[in-house]
Parts: sequence; C-alpha cells; structure tokens
Amino acid sequence: MTSSLPMTWVNGTPSTLIDVSDRGLAYGDGVFETMRIVYDAEQQQVVVPLLEWHLKRFSEGVKRLKLGSVDELCIRFKKSLSSALNSIAHDAVCKIIVTRGSGGRGYTPAENVEIHMITQLLTAPEYPNYYGSEGVAVKCCTHRLPSQSALAGIKHLNRLDQVLASQELGAEQEGLLFDQDDNLIEGIKSNVLVFSGAEVFTPSIIACGVRGTLRDFLISNSQTLGIQISERIIDRKMLAQSDGLAMINSVLGIWPVRELDGQKFEIHPNCNVIGDYLKQQLSY
Repeated sequence: MTSSLPMTWVNGTPSTLIDVSDRGLAYGDGVFETMRIVYDAEQQQVVVPLLEWHLKRFSEGVKRLKLGSVDELCIRFKKSLSSALNSIAHDAVCKIIVTRGSGGRGYTPAENVEIHMITQLLTAPEYPNYYGSEGVAVKCCTHRLPSQSALAGIKHLNRLDQVLASQELGAEQEGLLFDQDDNLIEGIKSNVLVFSGAEVFTPSIIACGVRGTLRDFLISNSQTLGIQISERIIDRKMLAQSDGLAMINSVLGIWPVRELDGQKFEIHPNCNVIGDYLKQQLSY
C-alpha cells in the first residue's frame, strides 16, 4: 500500500491531534528519532539502514528521562515503525516522537502516566547532489550550547539551541556549534568529522550535543572502514589547522565542507573513502 505523505499516527491511530496538556508540548518532556527510509527495489521492500543505532539511542533517552520500561517502549517503537513502513513503497523519512503524555502537578510527572507515541511519515528531503560531491558552506555560530551531562547524547524534544542557531545562517547550508568553553561539539543538524593528516576526529559528546547514529556507526565500524575515527576535544586552534571537515547525519549522509567562514577547504581523500563506504553499506 502506498499513500501520499505526510502521514501521522497518534498511539497507532491515524490522527494529527494531541491533548494541549501533553507534557511534550508543555515541557519538551520526551524523546524522538528521525529515521531514513530506503526502498530496496530488488527486494521490493523498505528498510531502515541504521535502525539498530536509532533503537540504542532511543533506549538511552527513555532511560535517562525515566519514561518507563525500556523494553516495553522499544516494542511499541518497533511496532509503530513497522506499521508505518507497511504504508509506503518508496524512500521517505519516519519520525517517532515519544512524550510522557498528560498528568502531574507542574513539572513533576505523575507516578502512572500514559506514554504517547506519535509516528510521522514524511517526504525524504531532496538535497542537491553537489552537496555530497562538491561540499557545502558552513559558518561558526555565536550561540553556545549549555553544558548538561544528564541530557548529553540523547535526542530529547527541547531543540531550542538548534532553533536559535539556525537563525544565524544565511546562504550557508549548516552551522557549527560550540560549548561554553569554545570547543567544537556538532553541527546544527549534524555531527562533525575533522580530518588531520591520516587521522579523523569527531568531538566528544560528554556535557552537551547529540550522539548521531551515523557518527556512532562509523566509529564502531572504523576497523572495517580502514580509517580510525576517534573522539576527542576539538578546540578552535585544532579546527583552524585541520586538513578538512565533513558534516554527517543519518538522513543526509556525508557532506564535505568546502568553505568555513570564508576559509576554503579541499575535500580530504578520507572523506571520499567514507562516502564510498556509506554508499556500499547504507545506500546513500
């Protein structure tokens, strides 16, 4: 069955309505995952290339926010995703939002709450092909990410830092975000790879930032890839002296950075190696 997008389900029922007292709306009390859906013409089915990594981050978010049983919510997550996938036979994006539902006095959640799960099927974004081949323009944002280790890594519903930073962009396709100590953390909607000689680094996600699924996939598969990708603190000096940059996330894949605040970058050979690997393994 194939239907026009977008499509939305609330707790498994086709709907776009939520209660105004929902804690996701009131407090950002919840988590979400945005997953790339790829249609496999040979197998005539749709697949989620990084599902294992999305489930891992989702589980961590449920645990951190104490939303309920991780196992039970993962079962609901997979059931909701499976139902959505049965509705399409083409590339798309699936976003699953889990909120604590309604209830509780002020900020304090009620002891027994009904978790709400919102599933959306959205049209896959159509980025120009040259973003991946020729690179993108990026700027360093002035907005700084706050430090909060209790929330670092997970995809919680409060994205106000990204909302503020995105308003700094002009013609650039992405922006770099730094922490309160002026260390590089991530992009507005992506993670960062920093090329230095034969080495590849990505910023540590300890006090802030999101652990991207594609980021963690590459780190875990670096031996197979043949390129070691290491986490470390990246300050302004290291960024300025780097041999190249790339932005990555699970939807867009990898974009080389051709320009950062007016500084030109060549596409590093290892960026092309990673790009080729992602095409082979994840059909980017």
